[in-house]
Amino acid sequence: MLIRPIGETIADVLEGRAQGVVVNDDWMEVIRSIPDQSIDHVIMDPPYEAEAHTQQRRVKRGILGVAESEPIAFPPMTEMERNLIGHECGRITKRWALAFCQAEALPLWIDSFVTHGGLAYKRACIWVKKLGPGCQPQLTGDRPGMGYETMCLAHAPGRSRWNGGGKVGVYPFDKFSAYDQKAHPTQKPILLMEALIRDLTDPGEIVLDPYAGSGTTAVACVRLGRRFIAIERDPTFYATALRRISDAREQSDLLSNDAFVQRAKTKRKQGTFELGGTDEIPERAPVGNDEDEALTEGGTTDAAMLTMPRADHHGEDNDGHGG
Repeated sequence: MLIRPIGETIADVLEGRAQGVVVNDDWMEVIRSIPDQSIDHVIMDPPYEAEAHTQQRRVKRGILGVAESEPIAFPPMTEMERNLIGHECGRITKRWALAFCQAEALPLWIDSFVTHGGLAYKRACIWVKKLGPGCQPQLTGDRPGMGYETMCLAHAPGRSRWNGGGKVGVYPFDKFSAYDQKAHPTQKPILLMEALIRDLTDPGEIVLDPYAGSGTTAVACVRLGRRFIAIERDPTFYATALRRISDAREQSDLLSNDAFVQRAKTKRKQGTFELGGTDEIPERAPVGNDEDEALTEGGTTDAAMLTMPRADHHGEDNDGHGG
């Protein structure tokens, strides 16, 4: 079993005994146990401010797929919570801190990271939602629809470094693709999160996601060989995150142990690997399925930890780069 109940939780990740941990609790309670300067990066998709929540979200219902308004099921971001998470990011983070936010809230997140966290603001990046089934039009017709989301990017004091070279901080990805299965109302695409993980982090580093939702950031960490601490207070989303992470680890283990892949890696090291034909390694399969049970021994617990992968393949073939 790749996921097992534990008592040590976060300490095992910090001390290198585990690849990751998923904690079912409020981040405000959990983050106090994390020592200063012990996390390499914080990458989070927190709730948006009240203005975005009052606009509600649109869902399609019925045979004809008619769009209806439905309130978002979790509370909006408050000034107190935003400033507190900014302070904690500054306390625990060694390198990057990234927060998704609505464009109008970017100055508030800059203030949170800089004033309350002591971090250095670096850039506003954007996720451009490529036109497709997941890109909603402005149904009122009285203004342009919103086709992007903003990311506030800050760094701990000192010289910053990322893996993106001189490219711009614009990430164009479909809202949903064949690699995504809808599991959360504000879920981000796995390909987007993998791009950010590649650009901002290095293999083996620890990524904290205090608003884990259905676990997309943690899944990206599993696929790319990063360690992670994921915190989610909703028990339903917590169980979904466990399932998705377990699926990702099982697929990673299959890739690492597959004789075809091992043969291709050996040929590459020997200088005889050829792209195309019988030597080409197939693309990674999509992550996740439709089952919702949490894969833990003895049922659901307050936290679940994933042991370190047996093979060192993570990141070897997947760190080309993107955001």
